Amino acid sequence: MSESSSKRASLERKSSLLTRAKSKFLKTKGEEGADVETLRGNAGADFESAAKVKRGDTSVMCGCFGGNGGDEPQKERYILIKGPFCFVFSNEEAPSPKYAISLAHLKAEVLPRGSSTAVLETSLGDVDYKFMFDTEETAQKFVSAVHKECKAAAAESVKKRLGHEHLLKKRQSVRYAESVAMKKMDEQPEAPISAGEMADAL
Repeated sequence: MSESSSKRASLERKSSLLTRAKSKFLKTKGEEGADVETLRGNAGADFESAAKVKRGDTSVMCGCFGGNGGDEPQKERYILIKGPFCFVFSNEEAPSPKYAISLAHLKAEVLPRGSSTAVLETSLGDVDYKFMFDTEETAQKFVSAVHKECKAAAAESVKKRLGHEHLLKKRQSVRYAESVAMKKMDEQPEAPISAGEMADAL
């Protein structure tokens, strides 16, 4: 078999696997068919690592707003970035992500500087998510991956506005990851009251 024929056969097998995965994802209502290996695709993920994840920055909250000071124990999750989405799994072997986060319009940085904690912030500066990694190096890699995907998402948005959507070329695995994200974004944990909302309520 020639090299080109081998590559074509490999792509066909991967296409078939993604078709079956999509069918299982739809049949199980998102509970299976989107594991870490499937979302990686042939080209791999843009980032992946274990991390503890917290929605918002509850450390600024008090009991009167239903907060507990952010001291609740955090379970370790498995994080995977594919395209402009961050998928949060219970663990690396889970059959589907617990939820997905759109990275568009979010900013990532390591806070405090030199730590192993990275945050995703909204355009208003509120912390939307906090990721606690094992090392500062991993946190920096997460931030770099988010910056890369946010830039790509912004460029894609411009092309769509200009009517050049036909010029967008995405791998099949990226398209599948995006379809999974559309379902899983609705399953994000509820966001706590932000500092701005708390100030307005006082």
